[in-house]
Amino acid sequence: MRQLLMLILAPCALLLAGSAAAQAATHDDPSYTLPGTSVLAEVTADGRVAVTEKHAFTWQRPGHAAYVDIPLTSEMRVEDILVSEGDVPYHHSPDTAGGADRPAGTYRTACCDADQQRVSWYFSAAPGSTRTFTVRYTLRGAVTAYPDQAFLRLPVWGKNWPRALDLLQVEIRLPRGGDPGEGVLESGKGSALTIDATTRTATMTERRVAPGQARTAELAFPRGLLDDNPEGADVVSGLSSILGIEGPRASLKHIIGLAMMIIIGVAFAALMLAGLVSEARERRRASRSPGTGTRPSGSSRHSYGGYSGGGSSSGVYSGTGGSSGGGGGGGAC
Repeated sequence: MRQLLMLILAPCALLLAGSAAAQAATHDDPSYTLPGTSVLAEVTADGRVAVTEKHAFTWQRPGHAAYVDIPLTSEMRVEDILVSEGDVPYHHSPDTAGGADRPAGTYRTACCDADQQRVSWYFSAAPGSTRTFTVRYTLRGAVTAYPDQAFLRLPVWGKNWPRALDLLQVEIRLPRGGDPGEGVLESGKGSALTIDATTRTATMTERRVAPGQARTAELAFPRGLLDDNPEGADVVSGLSSILGIEGPRASLKHIIGLAMMIIIGVAFAALMLAGLVSEARERRRASRSPGTGTRPSGSSRHSYGGYSGGGSSSGVYSGTGGSSGGGGGGGAC
């Protein structure tokens, strides 16, 4: 009887074990992979940057929605967001509740917090399919223009992607017209950009970007490639760059910060002068009085202005306006 019962239960046990294994595999396997992303950034003469991102997804299970987060700084903002798939444009829908159940072929935009702009789009993808979506937008304030040099800092891949990216391709195109004047065309420190000064382009290719890793393209180029008053750039005058005030965009907090620096500097100098004068008077009294000139018990040497020890006592003021810190990212379901 026992053997008969075991023969009956054995297939059931195998079936349950197989079902559990299948559920575990489904739970552990990603619903999608990222075979490739390309980023094209075209800098215009007025300092704006037209960005075209193409994201390819390969679906292991049915897909319904995807999103990207565009990291921002205090001076940067996003305009003219569009989403498409091939030649088919997606339609913008109001920012209301609905999640991934929104109609296929639509997209929405929302600032999920102060330092990033989210773009979400909706579709119906079959398992085993590869779909490539295009996200276009314009950045203002991504270029910082100094008197002789301009700088572009462009986040091209965010650290918050939960999947590895097989291939990242980046191309940056600078304005072709105009006299470059002074300044150089070069990539930022630690950047993998390849520079072509003849065509005024920079490119980067990287394979297998692991989850949690961000990539930012930094490029310096001659100020002469931009207009005299580039409205889409963050213009910084020579004096402002020294003081940390951002030219015509100087704000009250920068002025207050500069005033505080001046007050602290004057107070520090006054304390040092008072300490020196006090030390000189004490030495003069000691030289005039009889005895060995030894200090009374419990006295100590002055620490001028409240500062003692080695190193520098000067402060540093930074007026960079914040950083994206490699934020941003994306995902899908």
